[in-house]
Amino acid sequence: MKRLITITGAIALAGLVSHAYAADGTINFAGNVSNVTCTIAAAGGNTSGTVTLPTVTQSALKAVGDTAGTTQFSIKLSSCVGTPAPTKAAAWFETGSEVNAAGRVITTIGGTPTDALTIALYNMGSATPIVIGQGDGSLGSSGASFDITSGGATLNYQAKYYAEKVGVTAGAVIGKVNYTIQYQ
Repeated sequence: MKRLITITGAIALAGLVSHAYAADGTINFAGNVSNVTCTIAAAGGNTSGTVTLPTVTQSALKAVGDTAGTTQFSIKLSSCVGTPAPTKAAAWFETGSEVNAAGRVITTIGGTPTDALTIALYNMGSATPIVIGQGDGSLGSSGASFDITSGGATLNYQAKYYAEKVGVTAGAVIGKVNYTIQYQ
């Protein structure tokens, strides 16, 4: 009986002992929720639009890293208001299931998912792709920032086919990326 009480007591005390853990530090988070609003027209649509890249040949995408079909697209902002009034805007291209680890848009060719071809986004005049979703979150770290004047701005970017592997197949290419407009 004495042994049963000792075991029962030890189990009861074990339940009272809190789990020990060590913290190496604290990360604080800070941000800002803005009341800025703008009317958005992306790639000729409303908040969602379609960028049509040109037809290119397979031979234009024969080696890893080859790009082709450079196409400019715009996100137009109008009627921008808020307190304080916004002076700059940029697109933050969002990472997610539509974006690969390198920060490029995943595609399908002829309705079949492929890892051989992606779509890379670029700031105008840049030869280096935007690494989608991997900036530091500051204005312009995903897509370049643009001045807002007279309550509006046109955010210009480029898209290109990007060969991830040798052997890109022929067919209709589809891809998508989500974005958020950042304001300053």
